[in-house]
Amino acid sequence: MSSGDDMTYFLVFLSGVLLAAMQSFNGKLSTSIGIYGTSFLVHLIGGILLAFYITVIKKEKIRLYPMPLYAYAGGIFGLILVSFTSLTIAHIGNVLTTVLTITGQIFLSILLDHFGLFGVQQNSFNVRRIPALCLILLGVLLISFGG
Repeated sequence: MSSGDDMTYFLVFLSGVLLAAMQSFNGKLSTSIGIYGTSFLVHLIGGILLAFYITVIKKEKIRLYPMPLYAYAGGIFGLILVSFTSLTIAHIGNVLTTVLTITGQIFLSILLDHFGLFGVQQNSFNVRRIPALCLILLGVLLISFGG
């Protein structure tokens, strides 16, 4: 494994840390301004900061095309993700929300990889992964119903 791989793994890990923190903050925010207000505010702040970074720091133009039409769905999914996690944090807590979010990511990722959907490099499912997936499901059940 190269040092570039180490950095990639660290960035993915850091993304997970930030996702959990974001969910917690958004859950708290949603109790004050609701899930739609939270989603709007989160995306507004993110959009403003990103526009500033692109235009002022990077000194680039913001490009919204060309790309496949389906790629715009990421923005819709982002709105839904922020709304749903903001709502669920208040009802089931951060740990279960995060575990279920990651479990959903894993199972969709398996399908995306296996079939090479949306331009993802095809990586066929290997049955040797089934025990690991069973352990993940067991973990979800233990966190959900373990007390």
